[in-house]
Amino acid sequence: MNNRINIKLGALLLIFLMLSCGKESEFLNVNEDPNRSASAEPGPIFTSVLTGYATNRVIDLGPAVSTAGQMWSGGGSLGAGVFTNPEQYNFSTNTTGNTWRTYYRDIQKDLKLAIRNAEAAGLTNAIAQCEIFSALTYWSTTVLWEDVPFTQAVDVDFSVPEIGSLNPEFDAQQQVLQGVVDILDQALARIDGAPTAITSNDLIYGGNMDNWRKFAKSLKLRTLILMVDADPSVASAIGSLIAEGDMISSPAEVAAFQFYAMPGNRNPFWRTLNSFAGAQNFFYFAGETMVETMKAKNDPRLTRYFEPYPAGSPEEVVGAPPGVQNIGFEPWVLSTAPVGTNGTYELVRPDAPDVFFSYSEQALLEAEAMARGFAEGGMAGAQERLHVGVEAAMQRHSVSGEDISSYLSSLPDLGTMSEVDAVNSIAEQQWLDMIIRPIEGWTTWRRHEYPELKVPDGALTTELLRRLPYPPDELDANTNAKLDPALDQKMWFDK
Repeated sequence: MNNRINIKLGALLLIFLMLSCGKESEFLNVNEDPNRSASAEPGPIFTSVLTGYATNRVIDLGPAVSTAGQMWSGGGSLGAGVFTNPEQYNFSTNTTGNTWRTYYRDIQKDLKLAIRNAEAAGLTNAIAQCEIFSALTYWSTTVLWEDVPFTQAVDVDFSVPEIGSLNPEFDAQQQVLQGVVDILDQALARIDGAPTAITSNDLIYGGNMDNWRKFAKSLKLRTLILMVDADPSVASAIGSLIAEGDMISSPAEVAAFQFYAMPGNRNPFWRTLNSFAGAQNFFYFAGETMVETMKAKNDPRLTRYFEPYPAGSPEEVVGAPPGVQNIGFEPWVLSTAPVGTNGTYELVRPDAPDVFFSYSEQALLEAEAMARGFAEGGMAGAQERLHVGVEAAMQRHSVSGEDISSYLSSLPDLGTMSEVDAVNSIAEQQWLDMIIRPIEGWTTWRRHEYPELKVPDGALTTELLRRLPYPPDELDANTNAKLDPALDQKMWFDK
């Protein structure tokens, strides 16, 4: 292709753009610095927090974790070679450092300031919103690094201002995850019907506290299921939570940060591809295991997720093997092609949201809990929730009702399977559903180790990736920082 050389020469500029975050956004078009404690209004700070978290996931963290977790591939030399690095577990210090700073310096610190200001103004529901998002961020931090600062993470007195601890202790993952549950319980206890929520600055639910309550309970379920293999005592809490209900129960209640097809508010991943390749994708490819898993069951999402390499020839969907530098064919790539007749795009599009928690995830977690005996329903209940979850996942990608029905009828009857096989069948659907949600997809795979992945060619480890390396600047600056474990060493939750 005539412009292929120019596009590949632009790859290094692409990396620079991605790693420098590209965080300009009209979402932050406010007249005052939202992080100054002089303001008693927590709303602008909350907008800044949501924008920073979503942008980091989409452009800093997303591509690296998605290729490392084998939801995508870097495509070897076809992707200019450099995008294979995270697939081989060679992570840029910008990726890890930007994420660490975003989570601690920007999000947790700013949320503490927002909570202080909300307390001063008597905005109880605003406090709950901030606490729920703090819990989500701590969950994200610990599943990336395991032991992380928690109890001393934001030791700041804003009235002085003064930092209490410059060297926060790294708390064990079990303590962090239990802390996430405790924060969510604290937030849930605060929520009431008073008009004290952040509204216009709440870019997730617009101040709808019923939805925030459901989101918090769904996050609690996700966290407890993450803990249960290492701490079976939480199984009863899983059953009680599902029996109680009042969690995310429809696509309308999905927790997501919505980007828009307008200047300044476009999805940063799409914006990067648009800047360097005219909104085509020459850089991120279908992963071999993802493709083969979907092809084995005639999954109709396959051609929603992926499209041929621009100007490529293979008619059959093919994926790139992990870590291979020189691929002798042109694998399909993440889709930027219009689908249907309304001109919308599939995975990579200017208005693609960053989904924090979906209805399909909720249903599939319930299916898993029932299949494992943590909640009432048995295999019959698990089968019903599995079908609900798969249907919701496919509807999100514009799959026709006829194709959904055909696919569901081809799924095995969980009631005829062993518990292990039934849970693996559910786990496969959880992983397939996380194609564009890197942290959740990789964490789901680590919990189940299903489907089977291959250690990438050229990997820095002999086993599959289990964690990110700590940012070097944190290790250098914090005298209480943990020594870096091996990248293939399992975390506490990962039994």
